[in-house]
Amino acid sequence: MEGNRFSIFMEFVPGGTVAETVRGFGPLGESVCRSYIAQMTRGLAYLHGHGVMHGDVKGSNAVITPAGVVKLIDFGCAQRVALALSCHENGGLHSVHGTAYWMAPEVINGTGYARRADVWSLGCTLHEMAVGRPPFADMAPMAALLHIGIRNGIMPGLPQAFSKEAQEFVEQCFIRDKLKRPSSQELLSHPFICEEPCAR
Repeated sequence: MEGNRFSIFMEFVPGGTVAETVRGFGPLGESVCRSYIAQMTRGLAYLHGHGVMHGDVKGSNAVITPAGVVKLIDFGCAQRVALALSCHENGGLHSVHGTAYWMAPEVINGTGYARRADVWSLGCTLHEMAVGRPPFADMAPMAALLHIGIRNGIMPGLPQAFSKEAQEFVEQCFIRDKLKRPSSQELLSHPFICEEPCAR
């Protein structure tokens, strides 16, 4: 603040977004996916631990620094969620936010959602990195919403070349029942992204 002028300083990240990287180079290999998803999961765990839900996790909302550090951006859909509110309780938020192909079923259906909806979107983002596009990108957005939310469509897996741990990670993200889907904090100990040797 200087006089009647208010300045906002933003970090310059010349690396572009994850989505731009995928568009430019095609699907990413497992080691790159692991690095990016691990960083995004840590970012979500930090936000969720402070009662904030991002609300629009996807490749175009994650930027990459020249050092390979991934940062979540665009908090236009972010919402504060009471720390006491967990997905093990009924209720939650009901307004529809996000982008069609990355939306969790509970967001689409309006049955109440909280931080674990970001975990579903994280799984869609991993699919986006590994395949080159989000799940059901061959459908029109409204058709994809109906398929995911109303018809309970089976979510696709990762390419066969990906490890069992990677496949299991995305399956955990795509658990339809929000009461059973792991939190971002729980995912940090998953063998796919765990930095230390994890118990299996």
